[in-house]
Amino acid sequence: MRNIISSLFVVALFLILVTGNIGGCGDVGQKCNFDLNIFYNGSSIGEQTSEWDCKRGGETVFTMGLFGDFTGVRSDLGDFIFNQDQCEIIDFETLAGTGMLKNIEGNVFSQGGDTFGNLAFDQVSDDFGDISVVCNLVEF
Repeated sequence: MRNIISSLFVVALFLILVTGNIGGCGDVGQKCNFDLNIFYNGSSIGEQTSEWDCKRGGETVFTMGLFGDFTGVRSDLGDFIFNQDQCEIIDFETLAGTGMLKNIEGNVFSQGGDTFGNLAFDQVSDDFGDISVVCNLVEF
């Protein structure tokens, strides 16, 4: 009886570890506490209050807005739609092609009535090329 209880405990522990991602968005076993909506620039393009100024090597490569209705706009690609299938990864699609933004990290915070933010990611795309950028939040 003691062996059966020990075996059940091991199986239960394994299941908890494997499914510990409940409610997350990562790979199996990866706990995801990443909240993409802190980087949104409004609920939709019509409600845009800010944008991201994305640079590489100190030079602006593009500006970008991400919105709560899973749409976005970039100065180099135009309008796009996106979804978040995995933790810290979003897939995007424009009329001209597709790609993904990976390794998304950053923060948005308020201090003294002003809002500050930074965002970094790697773009991977056969259609638009691979690039890593660091973005700063620009409020309107």
